[in-house]
Amino acid sequence: MNSISRLKELEEVVRGGPRMTLAVAVGEDPATIHAIAKSVTEGFIRAILVGSQSHIEELAGSHSPEFADQIEILHVADEIEAVTTAVRLVHEGRADLLMKGLVGTATLLKAVLDKQNGLVPPGGLLSHVAAMEVPAYPKLLLVSDAAIIPNPTMDDKVTILNHAIEVAHCIGIDNPKAALISAAEKINFRMQSSIDAAVIKAMADRRQIVGAIVDGPLALDVSISRAHCRIKKLESPIDGEADILIFPNIETANTFYKSVTLLAGGRCAAIVMGSSAPIVLSSRADDDDTKFYSIILAALMAARKRHAKESG
Repeated sequence: MNSISRLKELEEVVRGGPRMTLAVAVGEDPATIHAIAKSVTEGFIRAILVGSQSHIEELAGSHSPEFADQIEILHVADEIEAVTTAVRLVHEGRADLLMKGLVGTATLLKAVLDKQNGLVPPGGLLSHVAAMEVPAYPKLLLVSDAAIIPNPTMDDKVTILNHAIEVAHCIGIDNPKAALISAAEKINFRMQSSIDAAVIKAMADRRQIVGAIVDGPLALDVSISRAHCRIKKLESPIDGEADILIFPNIETANTFYKSVTLLAGGRCAAIVMGSSAPIVLSSRADDDDTKFYSIILAALMAARKRHAKESG
């Protein structure tokens, strides 16, 4: 598979693969229904919507009779029970991926993290990976973590990086360039992000992290601009062509994410990694495209997981 450089290309890859099943927890809001309808009617996924049957039927029917006939609805009126049911569908293998509907993130994650019936293995860590399409950049940028871990430890950052590398491989980037972001390229003992980056880079040099070219600490500009590397006389294997940006904390990653989408015309697909199945953890503020492409990316990841499992 060739590497995917624009979100639109995700559609053709998923269209040619197995059709995954999406379980939606409290799928009762118009924006979520719209994104699911597009995914289902175009043949990308199957969907099981868990929640109030009357609300779901009304929304699905108003979208199109064709869509209403193509989905399965499980009537569960209680919000917490609906979330638990959706997670159980994935846990039991009846669905391949999970999506948050009209329910709080904390409620969904509590069910996902449940030790008995959840989706996270013992000692596992969830992280958010956004595939961002930026008009001024020639390829997708994988950004992490903008939504889950407020202040990741060095150990957390290694897991965050490995999750991003897994997504990169899934979209056809066999040896992604991963930049560990800090405020400058030099190690500063007063700046923990620079120390973390230097240690993680050393781990990659010693093959404790594989599947990517890793460098840091790097400022954002030299991570995505070859011209800035030349101006600063910086020699780095990233060379201004990063595929992955690992930010030091949720504030910096979230600020970058929102700046790109609100001010720079960026679009994105985002999923949660670290569970037994990909999770679409959409925000109320996400537009239809973001929700749609997040579903498509999650479906691609789910197909990859299935293939790996079947291959032994």
